[in-house]
Amino acid sequence: MKKLKFLLYPLSLIYWLYTSFRNFLFDLGIIDSIVYKIPTIGVGNLSTGGTGKSIVVDYIIEKHKHKNKITTLSRGYNRNTKGFIQASKKSTAYEIGDEPFQFYSKHPEINVVVCEDRRKGMNIILKNLPNTDFCIWDDVFQHRFVKPGLMILTTTFQYPFYKDEILPIGNLRENKSSAKRADFIVVTKCPDNLSKKDKNLFIQSLNPVENQKVFFSSLTYLQKIKSQSEEIDIDVLKDDNFILVTGIADSSYLVNFLKLKDLKFKHLRYSDHYNFNKSSIDKISELSLNKKILTTEKDFGRLNPKINNRDIFYIEVGLKFPNEINEDDFDSYLEGYLKRD
Repeated sequence: MKKLKFLLYPLSLIYWLYTSFRNFLFDLGIIDSIVYKIPTIGVGNLSTGGTGKSIVVDYIIEKHKHKNKITTLSRGYNRNTKGFIQASKKSTAYEIGDEPFQFYSKHPEINVVVCEDRRKGMNIILKNLPNTDFCIWDDVFQHRFVKPGLMILTTTFQYPFYKDEILPIGNLRENKSSAKRADFIVVTKCPDNLSKKDKNLFIQSLNPVENQKVFFSSLTYLQKIKSQSEEIDIDVLKDDNFILVTGIADSSYLVNFLKLKDLKFKHLRYSDHYNFNKSSIDKISELSLNKKILTTEKDFGRLNPKINNRDIFYIEVGLKFPNEINEDDFDSYLEGYLKRD
């Protein structure tokens, strides 16, 4: 491992120089970052994935969709299309990307759009969706040609960015010091019993800049699992051996949750945003013969159209804060920004 790091070090140095110089040009204003009059909330990370960005986006949507008209703008990672697309009932995960498809499937009352060019995407939103009260930009931290009114940076408690290294030695997309651009840092996937002492030690290591807010959160899995046609209690799976299929960056939290419930399953693990091909579908179909399939909400959009099996279920995951005060703080700061703008 040390030898591999040594071999990769020159590449990491080149990548660090490139990203640092690029950020330097933006910081000086030599390259413009456009700021919009409409309230915009950016959600992003420094790592390559698995920090809970989409869960934070989903939390904000759920909190505000009944009182605001929301438009989300995503790149639409790993989709088979290009350009600006607005989600509709006919959209698929392969057309708009799995996370935007998840947002639209779960919250059809909001506008969900994808565009790899964020400036172009915003121009079309402002022209074609003038009823938008505010925008959420998903995975936008490195897209500096646009600047959100409020930037949220996500990092996990177990693998925080300050312990990581820049690509390709580590998983960081840019220097750790770039975290200073965030208004909020949401620490995700925290233990439920996180003590005040542990929080303070984490914040010390995080070393936030002045006026930067830090919030601690954890994952919560719903007791009910859903298919396209029914909803059942997850404890029903105790009577069956089932197949767990995941194509996300970090499935360990879900696996641990299921094991704590004393469920028996075989886990087929694929890479994040995995494009299920014929070979993988054939394998899943063979192993799941006369068995239920459980997957994540994100993977369901890619799996369901390809497997002729009514026993495909997905489990929803949400964001919760260790105590009500913390949640009230996050919500009140968010509300304060939206009202201010």
